Amino acid sequence: MKKVSLAILAAALSGVVALPIQAQEYMFTYSKLYSHMKQNAKEGHDDVKVGFFFLNADTKKLCNIEKAWMEKEEHYEELTISPYNEVIVPLDSNLRSANPLVFVHTPMDTRCDFSMVVMTKEPMSGEISYDQVEVLLPQMQVILEQLGGMFASYFTPDVEGVTLEFPDNLNSTITFSNGSTKKIVDGKVQVALSEIGAGGTMTLPAETARVLPYLPKAN
Repeated sequence: MKKVSLAILAAALSGVVALPIQAQEYMFTYSKLYSHMKQNAKEGHDDVKVGFFFLNADTKKLCNIEKAWMEKEEHYEELTISPYNEVIVPLDSNLRSANPLVFVHTPMDTRCDFSMVVMTKEPMSGEISYDQVEVLLPQMQVILEQLGGMFASYFTPDVEGVTLEFPDNLNSTITFSNGSTKKIVDGKVQVALSEIGAGGTMTLPAETARVLPYLPKAN
């Protein structure tokens, strides 16, 4: 059984973090981001990906992204921001060679920390089956281990379910087909695959903003 803190994995990933030049401006090199998001092009995890976000250093909630762009000399390209503040960086080997700078602007009065996560490519909504969740777990495990490097398989905690995040700090309830329920508190709930049960389902009250791994043995 794997029993290591996520701190080790975080340390392995810390090279992508850039210090703010100003209170609201963060800068990265494209090649550094590419080295991690290239996992998105590999086969074997078609339903999950690496996503880039910023978290409020105090509240740990997602920071609002005001603007993000790449530039290299006279070339400039604005980046897309998802409705839930994911910075969408294109995966392109030519950009890797050119290695432009990537800039992200967050609110001036908020200190935000870079956050790289493994997440599903599509949100969840309505009734979700055991099989739909089960297929995600090995895919999430593979990307986490690939991001962690050569020896990550020895210390990456097991993915045992999904962490569901909902917009607007939703407070509600998930209902399972076996009759049990689980509370969503401030827009977040963690669901182990075993809670759904083989052949079972869970019903969500709203569409998710993000679906992340649930790593109960991470601490």
